[in-house]
Amino acid sequence: MKNLMIALMLMFTSNVFGEAIDVNLKKSHAVWTGTKVTGSHTGKVTVKSAKLMREKGNLSSVNVVMDMTSITTTDITGEYATKLVNHLRSPDFFDVENHKVASFKSDAFEAKGKNTYILKGDLEVKGKKQQISMTVNKKGDVYVANFTFDRTKHGIKYGSGSFFKGLGDKLIHDEVKVEMTLATK
Repeated sequence: MKNLMIALMLMFTSNVFGEAIDVNLKKSHAVWTGTKVTGSHTGKVTVKSAKLMREKGNLSSVNVVMDMTSITTTDITGEYATKLVNHLRSPDFFDVENHKVASFKSDAFEAKGKNTYILKGDLEVKGKKQQISMTVNKKGDVYVANFTFDRTKHGIKYGSGSFFKGLGDKLIHDEVKVEMTLATK
């Protein structure tokens, strides 16, 4: 009976949970790109925690928490960068005082060839979830995930032509592109 229990425990933990992949948080981050009628802005957000799982050599699940208090801009500097970052942290955008983290948790995956995966799951920003799909490519010791999300699905309506008319050159597009890098060494 004791051997049966041990066998069941080993089977359960190896088949259901798979193998954990260690993530180097110091080398991991997300790069965001937001566009508007007159151009675009890019910046970074640090990864607070990440859990990657692998089954039979393939990536099987991803659970990432991003530290929204770390949001920066990388395309401008000085006074305008400070103004942009402060605005992004405000309730008009990510309301960082009340929503310090954003997260993604996968619930389905599909291998699309060697070292390429399609993951589906919930992106949570400002306490609101949106089902998204992302492409993940393994390049050496790094997993690079690319996805786009609709900021208005998370209550971020500032400058959106979907909610406000006559914005002209003040219009900010609803889609935000993200490239997340998760380093394993």
